[in-house]
Amino acid sequence: MASGVRIAVVGGGSSYTPELMAGFIRHYHEMPIERITLIDVPMGHYKQEIVRQFSQRMWDQANLPIRLESTLDRHDALASADFVCHQFRVGGLQARQRDETLPLKYHALGQETCGAGGFAKALRTIPVALDIARELEEHNPSAWIMNFTNPSGMVTEAILKYTGIRTIGLCNVPITMQREIAHRFHADPDQVELDMVGLNHLSFVRRVYVKGEDVTQRALYGSRNDSSYMANVPSKEWGDDLIQAIQMIPNDYLRYYWFAPDMIQKEEQRVGSGLGTRATEVLRIEKDLFARYQDPSLVTLPEELSRRGGAYYSDVAVNAMVAIANDRNRSMVVNVSNGQTIFDLPSDAVVEVTAKVNHSGAHPLYPGSLPLTVRGLVQQVKAYEALTIEAAVRVNRDLALAGLIANPLVPSAKVAEHLLHDILEANREDLPEGWT
Repeated sequence: MASGVRIAVVGGGSSYTPELMAGFIRHYHEMPIERITLIDVPMGHYKQEIVRQFSQRMWDQANLPIRLESTLDRHDALASADFVCHQFRVGGLQARQRDETLPLKYHALGQETCGAGGFAKALRTIPVALDIARELEEHNPSAWIMNFTNPSGMVTEAILKYTGIRTIGLCNVPITMQREIAHRFHADPDQVELDMVGLNHLSFVRRVYVKGEDVTQRALYGSRNDSSYMANVPSKEWGDDLIQAIQMIPNDYLRYYWFAPDMIQKEEQRVGSGLGTRATEVLRIEKDLFARYQDPSLVTLPEELSRRGGAYYSDVAVNAMVAIANDRNRSMVVNVSNGQTIFDLPSDAVVEVTAKVNHSGAHPLYPGSLPLTVRGLVQQVKAYEALTIEAAVRVNRDLALAGLIANPLVPSAKVAEHLLHDILEANREDLPEGWT
């Protein structure tokens, strides 16, 4: 597969696409690409064409041969792709704005992947992801899905549970943590291996190895005063006591669980001051980005892209594809079926763990139980995820309500009832028929 690879990008009009192109260009010597097809819906046609033209200039500047196409009809592109990259957003950023603001009415967390916002996004996204996977099952069953679409773990689990398409869920948080640790230890990122365990946006680094040496205690000490290293997550230091108690390095998104009142207060203050939520900020960033993308002299990634919050996205995606295409046995943190990896979760649950990635897929390392300090939280969130996935697949209101009640970021069952009503009403145009 390593020569003449064909790639389909679902959500081709995304502002992230040029970064993905930069990754393909950087790794072209390892994975020569014959064709890339950008796929979007009519609402995204204008942006996709801007992205395609900018991407073509990037390839021309690199002096590499490529067949770069764009389409609003995914059928042919999916039927012949080796890899299908999911980076789509059902309902666009306007839907994200609703996800982030609606829960605040009940003093609940409004966030794109956690809490009620992530629940709403899952209901919109899972049916579309399954449609694509089922189309691949029929016309191209040997394809791989590389899923970056959030909530990544839930979308990946739905595809793996309900279709036979080989799928790996990806996220840029673990590689960002890896690079931060590499910087502290004056090492190359490839010399750092993390023993990471948990769920997407709810994972923990148990052990840190640099050049094969276990440096966990030194890494823990260095993480105590960390503020957020993610552009899209509000800053909040962990503190000595927390890190000492759990003896792990938390994923940045744990701030939403362990400091929920602080995070909600920050969001309410932002909205109250007129700044709006992160989605409002992203809309402003994207306006600037697409203006830059339209500049015919622009042939490299603009600085403004760093404000978008997708740092190292292309490295994760391309590293996984290169490992599969070239049978590399590369150590990566990915979202895969649990199997017998985490003893405390169902075998068909999708988990975020360290794995070796090669031509046959992702093979988890470091099996064992979750530490008691975080086991209950992870199990509760996985119950919420499983209920929500089934609700999205079956279009079942009872399961949806049960999922929201199980979510630790929804403050009460009564609030869950109100949220479900509001979410279904606000998202009716982007949901399958049958929701009442």
